[in-house]
Amino acid sequence: MKPFKHIVVPIDFSNTSREALPYAYKLALGYGSKITLLHAITLFDYDPYSKKHSFPSADELYASIEASADAHCSEIIDDANKQSKDLQIEKVMERGISPHEVISGYPKEQNADLIVMATHGRSGLSNVLLGSVTEKVIQTAPCPVLVVKKPKHADLKKLSFNNILVPTDFSDSSQNAMEYALGLAKKYHAHITLMHAVEVRFHPAYYAGGVESIFELDPDVKPRIQARLEAFLQSFDLTGVEVTTRVSDGSSHSEIVKTAQSQQHDLIVMSTRGHDEIADYLVGSTTDRVIKRAPCPVLVVR
Repeated sequence: MKPFKHIVVPIDFSNTSREALPYAYKLALGYGSKITLLHAITLFDYDPYSKKHSFPSADELYASIEASADAHCSEIIDDANKQSKDLQIEKVMERGISPHEVISGYPKEQNADLIVMATHGRSGLSNVLLGSVTEKVIQTAPCPVLVVKKPKHADLKKLSFNNILVPTDFSDSSQNAMEYALGLAKKYHAHITLMHAVEVRFHPAYYAGGVESIFELDPDVKPRIQARLEAFLQSFDLTGVEVTTRVSDGSSHSEIVKTAQSQQHDLIVMSTRGHDEIADYLVGSTTDRVIKRAPCPVLVVR
């Protein structure tokens, strides 16, 4: 796992987008990272139906937006310094055609290690961090993306990564997710649950006959998957990390969310892609569904 030395936080100054900040601070303090508050400025946010009925000078509009963004960023940095003097935070305003291009492009230019962003931002015409933008960033980002919702605790001392869930389909991409999970587990002394959901679609006749699980049809499935999970773990250095395995039966995204809820996980680490042959287990659609329903942050890696 590449250490998180440079963390980028896209910010539109809405309350929702600010919810990403505590997690960025927590990771930055743990890894000694630099944080960049990134505000994307796009002229498409301009409302052509405003009462002014005129399109202002682009230079004037940029200057006005940048001045306002600079003031908001300074306010956030002042608040952060009250929580910890060890936080290294800079502010950057980037112009672009669309928010997701700015959010994905800047980390690539700067060789950043992590993007931490909220699932949603402002409502109305200025949808800087709406779900569609988050999805595009996940698809195009050059580094892992931590997608967060409202933190459980505002106090950084109470914010934790003690219990990490890693879904796997045994692909190379899910191996990369496990590497990141292990890095975080060693840093924060966390427990990892490695899980695989067996997703099998039955013919309706089986349900009519009372069969509800693949484990009922084939009792050997669960021990076979359990053995694969144990073999999967052998390729990693588990020194100092407690890992348990879990095999479940059902829709992959539903089982991931259900497990995270029932076992009170603090973080889900998963890949955007998996084996094409295994019912699109960890492809974008599943990742997207998990992010929307997860009770905790989701770290998405390639």
